Amino acid sequence: MRNIVILIILISASTMINAQNYGSWTEIDSMNIARVGHAMVVLPNGNILVSGSEADSIQSSAEIYDISTGNWRYTNPMNVPRAYHNLVLLKTGKVLAIGGFRERSCELFDPVTEAWSMTDSIPTFRQSGQTVTKLIDGRILVTGGMYVDTTTWNIVFLNKADIYDLNTNKWTGANPMYLSRYAHTATLLNDGSVLIAGGSTEDFETNESEIYDPILNQWEIISNMNEKRSDHAAILLDNGNVLITGGQANLIYKKSCEIYDVNTNQWKYIADMLAYRIDHRIYYLSKIDKLLILGGDVYPPGTEDTWEIFDPASLFPLYKESFPINQFLTYNNVQLTNRNIFLAGNEEYEVPPGGLPYRWPSKKSWIFDVVTDVTEKLNNPNYFKLYQNHPNPFNPTTTISYSLQEYSHVLLKIYDVLGNEIETLVNTKQTSGKYNITFVASNLSSGIYYYRLTVDGISLSKGKRFQKTKKMVLIR
Repeated sequence: MRNIVILIILISASTMINAQNYGSWTEIDSMNIARVGHAMVVLPNGNILVSGSEADSIQSSAEIYDISTGNWRYTNPMNVPRAYHNLVLLKTGKVLAIGGFRERSCELFDPVTEAWSMTDSIPTFRQSGQTVTKLIDGRILVTGGMYVDTTTWNIVFLNKADIYDLNTNKWTGANPMYLSRYAHTATLLNDGSVLIAGGSTEDFETNESEIYDPILNQWEIISNMNEKRSDHAAILLDNGNVLITGGQANLIYKKSCEIYDVNTNQWKYIADMLAYRIDHRIYYLSKIDKLLILGGDVYPPGTEDTWEIFDPASLFPLYKESFPINQFLTYNNVQLTNRNIFLAGNEEYEVPPGGLPYRWPSKKSWIFDVVTDVTEKLNNPNYFKLYQNHPNPFNPTTTISYSLQEYSHVLLKIYDVLGNEIETLVNTKQTSGKYNITFVASNLSSGIYYYRLTVDGISLSKGKRFQKTKKMVLIR
């Protein structure tokens, strides 16, 4: 019996050490007002813009969290009150506010002047459940969603797809999906196409999936997931495959996970999460090469929400911990430029013993800081990374991807087998994040070519240089 007790103590101690190695939540300055149904986006300078709310009524107010001072401040309000809308950072540096609850209008926020200006309205009327994806060329794709017909009070499921063009500041209708759905996921793949998986339909939840080609404006039905899911989460892994986690079907919550293999077009089960989750989010923590699965913990009802760490290499869960307070963790979080996680607002809740649960709008904010230091970051092989181009071999177009973990100067060049420079694809300063660059070899002959990425870190590493070269094959 004594040996068993000692073993339990050792296991518990090991778990505590692992928790400390992953990171922790720290409460920071609260927003000026409590917000529910707001939207969040990280600005080019690393600050966070938050807009809208339905805490008391649908609101137009906006505020900014200044990373350098650690404080919130008001900024100019939107022109239109919004809730459950989307904020997307465009390649131009401006932010696009898209629609909202029973709202089709859109507007642009300029981070330099902090002024809002109206732009083209999105063609499709939606209430919720749509996905928003930034395509490789910078256009914005919105798919699916739903609304309630106020005449019949029936739910209308949408297969509509709309695209916002930065060059014209106009929306156009793309070809519709094969299946009308909402509460699905949309994942941008390395080749620039978009994987749509699951969701709710007229016939309840679905496991059907399809892929959108933004160049051809065409949809293709692919193999079904192993399970029907809605309100699940998805993330693109480093190897180009897609991880799907949790969700629900027929009011049964899930902790099961599966992987979509882009090479075989097949779905396969992997290890379950440690909790049953819906409306959760997944983030890649490059500092420790792990996934953070955040929020949506539904069992047992009324208990605190949780987060967990998942290993993308072994595809196995590692650790689970409760969030510090009872605060819902759904749409109210984003990943900062330093790859930490930022969370603000939504609702707090309590479940009194023997009583009914109650909830209230929150203005509390938090940061999840991954436990590491600058030396560990720079020694991490994923701090700067160059991926294999896709497809390879190619004819005549391929995509070259790379990721940065700090503000850097980036140089990406193409060479032939003799070392002659063919083309410079990138020569500029870029913030942290993953980038996908299209290379078109229309005027080149078949053969072997090389692409070289040179990165000079600016903000954290103070001049650290990364250089990597990879081979690609052009076949005519």
